[in-house]
Amino acid sequence: MDGEDVLVGTSTVTTRLLLRTAAERGGEAAVERALGRVGLTDSRAQLHSIRGRVSYAVKLALFDAVAEEVGDPRIGLSLGSAAMTDPALEPIRALIRALGSPAAVLRHASLVSTRNDSTTVFRCTHLGNDSAELRRSLLPPHHPNRVDCDYNISLLTQTPVLFGLPPARVEHPACQVDGAPECEYTITWRHSGAATRWGRPIRRRPGDLAEAAADGSDAAARSDERLRSLQQAVSDLVGGGALEATLDRVTEHANRAVHAPGHLLDVRLPGGVRHVRARGLGNLVLEALGDARLEPGSRQVGGVQVVAVPVATATRTYGVLALAAWPGQAFFREDVELLAAYAGHAAAAIEMSALLGEAREQEETARLLLTVARSLAGPKTGRAICQSVAEAVPGLCGADRAAVALWDPATGSVRTAGLSGQSPELAERASAFVVTPSESPELRRLIAFGRPMLIDRSCSEWAQRALDDFGITATALVPIKAGDRLLGCVIAHWVTSPPPDDLREALAERLWGLAGLAGVALDNTRLAEEIRHQSTHDTLTGLPNRALFHAQLQAMVGAPESCDATTAVLFGNVSRLKRVNDSLGHAAGDEILLEVSRRLRSALREQDTVARYGGDEFAVLLPGAGEREAEDVLARISAALSPPVQVAGEEEIFVGLSLGVAVVEAARLRGVDDRWEMARDLVERARQDMNRRHAQVLGHPEGAERSADRLRLETELHGAVARGELRVHFQPQVDVASGCIVAVEALARWQHPTLGMVPPDVFIPLAEDGGLMRGIGEHVLREACRTVAAWREDGLHLELAVNVSAVQLTDPDFAGLVHRVLTEAGLAAGLLTLEVTEGQMVSEIAAEYGHLRRLRGLGIGISMDDFGTGYSSLTQLHRLPVTEMKVDRAFTAQLADAGSSMLAGVVGLGRGLGLRVVAEGVETAAQLQALRNVGCERAQGYLLGRPTEAATLRRELLRSGTERPRPVS
Repeated sequence: MDGEDVLVGTSTVTTRLLLRTAAERGGEAAVERALGRVGLTDSRAQLHSIRGRVSYAVKLALFDAVAEEVGDPRIGLSLGSAAMTDPALEPIRALIRALGSPAAVLRHASLVSTRNDSTTVFRCTHLGNDSAELRRSLLPPHHPNRVDCDYNISLLTQTPVLFGLPPARVEHPACQVDGAPECEYTITWRHSGAATRWGRPIRRRPGDLAEAAADGSDAAARSDERLRSLQQAVSDLVGGGALEATLDRVTEHANRAVHAPGHLLDVRLPGGVRHVRARGLGNLVLEALGDARLEPGSRQVGGVQVVAVPVATATRTYGVLALAAWPGQAFFREDVELLAAYAGHAAAAIEMSALLGEAREQEETARLLLTVARSLAGPKTGRAICQSVAEAVPGLCGADRAAVALWDPATGSVRTAGLSGQSPELAERASAFVVTPSESPELRRLIAFGRPMLIDRSCSEWAQRALDDFGITATALVPIKAGDRLLGCVIAHWVTSPPPDDLREALAERLWGLAGLAGVALDNTRLAEEIRHQSTHDTLTGLPNRALFHAQLQAMVGAPESCDATTAVLFGNVSRLKRVNDSLGHAAGDEILLEVSRRLRSALREQDTVARYGGDEFAVLLPGAGEREAEDVLARISAALSPPVQVAGEEEIFVGLSLGVAVVEAARLRGVDDRWEMARDLVERARQDMNRRHAQVLGHPEGAERSADRLRLETELHGAVARGELRVHFQPQVDVASGCIVAVEALARWQHPTLGMVPPDVFIPLAEDGGLMRGIGEHVLREACRTVAAWREDGLHLELAVNVSAVQLTDPDFAGLVHRVLTEAGLAAGLLTLEVTEGQMVSEIAAEYGHLRRLRGLGIGISMDDFGTGYSSLTQLHRLPVTEMKVDRAFTAQLADAGSSMLAGVVGLGRGLGLRVVAEGVETAAQLQALRNVGCERAQGYLLGRPTEAATLRRELLRSGTERPRPVS
């Protein structure tokens, strides 16, 4: 291995200082001449960078050129003072000052040296309060240089200056330039009492110099430098290139993020293929590892110091990215943290390139199969499709013969449907060839596993007989599928040509592609029929939808035979469906709709049509039915719907269906010009009749039901708090990791004296519109704080969450009110979290009144409720003093269908912003486990506990018999 490749890497900080010093002594012309001497005129920008790298040979050549140009062979002694004044180097100075003192810097000289020049190893052999002894070794194959040695002396001289002290005195008794095995340095400096930084005392814990904190400017400078280094390193990682190129870029750019003598990338992609890349000393590590994988952490491998960090996204770990250094070299802790951040970006780039690579491979497969696809285009019979596919097989895979066989689910057998390359006699025999899974073990495996297989004489006795009967050496079987359904298989026969040893990747891919095209073509007619069906039918119930119902109704009223008969239309609305959705979930509502549709069909005549007209609306077409027949159907439907509907195997729900009827007489159908208008009028009349009948049942005048109910509720909501009708229920919040109840959310409930429990989505909008929300919100806050404070005295150490309405935030004294309520209840501010919805109005109100920031200043938590449902989530999180994200139940509900990727992204966003993440709407154990897998901190939902009265929940918690709340199973 080329040693120059191993040890290359001197910071351009050195060349920057050298060129600045040359400019100060001889002007820009001297710089240009020096660069010209060594052919580096075009590299001036790079040589002035503070994050670039050049080879040791380039550095020495530039040293010699500048020394000759300015006439100073000891110019290296001037570079240390230049390093103290260059403003661009402030982040580096801040990083070194963070070590705490001159003694600490010299003790950790290896850290500073490795960052500046990986061709040397510094070590501290003695350390006193105001003196130190260092040794420096220039690693082979490089040769020492006087200017370079002077440069190191000048840097050592300036070390105390970083801490407000005079320059150090450096003695150099032994030098590698003079033939010594190592350079030796003795450094002494004036120790003026307590260590100072810019004339100020430094306060630090004894023995903990590396952890001593720099002041704010140092920290900011170091942070900015780390950010710039990371930005430079990842600037073109995600370039959309091939995977191999991305892996090369990751390894190459790792040196931009954290300079080291070597780097090693060791990753394994989802397909199981291991990819390794190495530069410099990383090659030695790779040779020492062999087939073994490198794990995260610090260790020595093959005589090389290695620091490895994971290359991982939020959902997948690919491997490690490692720094490699010679024994004695070391890295700042910030360097390792920066490498870890870079490794995260590298993982994202690798993942993207892998996905793009897969897409390109699929594109290539599609291109190769384009000719076949064109031959299958257009309407064809199933047998014609099979014949075209069979004829394409030999040209794609080099087989001598081919066939396509179709699976018949009715008989449970496979029968030949297309042939290629067969003689007439063989074609006749093959066409009559039928096989069942009971006869062929290979067919059983094909059905069970759905993977391509190669059949030769090493397979079952049945396979050997079949090969002998048809004079075949080997056969490849590839299933033809449509989704999970087996349609048949593509068959390739090798007779005289040499068969493949296995179905290698390219061959299998082409046969898979051909089978896929066959599956699409064979399934085309069925898919077209399904599309037509889906466009005219409801996906949940399978009933005709509104469009098909209107088409049938128009056809009915316009048909000649309808002119001598009447036609009736029924229109119905499922009552209480919204309440079921809100209380039991939409899955329960779907169960009710399915059962209603089933009972409707059972109550109708064979010639009648029932359709799902809208969300909770149904329409029925009764051909030839008059008033009496329509009323008879209404009666049968009412009887069919009278038994309760069982939901989720447990709950029994009584479902009503408000129905109306409209009948058109035969005389009105004669001479109809606008059938669409007639059909629309019939449905509207039936809807109006439904509303009239429903209003009569409730005792309301026709058309007044909604306005009367609303007026009544608005009136009776006034004074509900004073009458004790507004109750506060509590729903538990659970720590996902431990399963313990750690908090409760306070929820307002209206116990109406005659109507019973009025849902919040009914009375809360009324309260906001009627100006009652401030009083209700204050009541809920006071009652909740008082209750939780009392529970804590009983040993139930719970936190509290309370919803805040946008209306409350317009109250100028809202922050003061919350503070008074907490004081009166004796509840610590840190135990209360106020939940604020994500809407734009809340953001504007918060910005105008500033309540949230004042509340946060008191220690009260601020939760962004229903996160993900608004249009400006990130803006909200940036503008408001949020401490918690409460993920909307829509994200939780998606766990069953789309996996946890979306929720993992939300949780990762919350963690990255330092926010606690709470998921609501948890209804299944699978959802809870998915939340645990992605690291969500808290959860609530019906699975973990329904909203409950305070006394009931208190008794349940106290019965647990422990001081802590009981774990949730």
